Amino acid sequence: MSRKRALILAALLPLAAHAQNGAAASEPVYRWASPVKEDANLYQIDDKLYRSEQLTRADAPHIKHLGIKSVVNLRYFDRDDNHTELAGSGAELFNRPLLTWRITPKHIAQTLHLIEQRRQHGPVLIHCYHGADRTGLIAAMYRIVYQDWPIEEAKREMQQGPYGHHSIWRNLGKLFTEDKVRQVKEELAKLKAQQQ
Repeated sequence: MSRKRALILAALLPLAAHAQNGAAASEPVYRWASPVKEDANLYQIDDKLYRSEQLTRADAPHIKHLGIKSVVNLRYFDRDDNHTELAGSGAELFNRPLLTWRITPKHIAQTLHLIEQRRQHGPVLIHCYHGADRTGLIAAMYRIVYQDWPIEEAKREMQQGPYGHHSIWRNLGKLFTEDKVRQVKEELAKLKAQQQ
């Protein structure tokens, strides 16, 4: 390489690095949920939404301390545990049972609509048994619909985040398409229209 070329290259490298850093700085940063109580798989998604596994009586004081006003239970089986486990937490309890192997865009929209309604009263907690798959799906769709996350980024948080996703539920991954998200949004719009 000639000396002239080497000097030109040496002069251009810092400019290229600066341009690349500037591009990276302008890209949006998608922050996964923040841990609150990891032994309960309890994480904060935003200032009004939390996610967890099935909580126990020992977790009720945490619910109260966080100011959670509504608990949305996504469990299909044994879903009445919340009444005994979370008694005294001050939270209102809602059952929105989802069968992991049969979740549709309509089910997702109904759950998101309930979350949207309950957020008006204060923070909401969503949970299933493990706090991983049904909860992860609803949290991911919440990210897409209300926080404008790209579909792939929300899916990545669900599958690769520290929440314990079970890869056996391949059907959940199939809900992360433009068409399925459009269906969720359409169903959500119908629910809002019925409310007016």
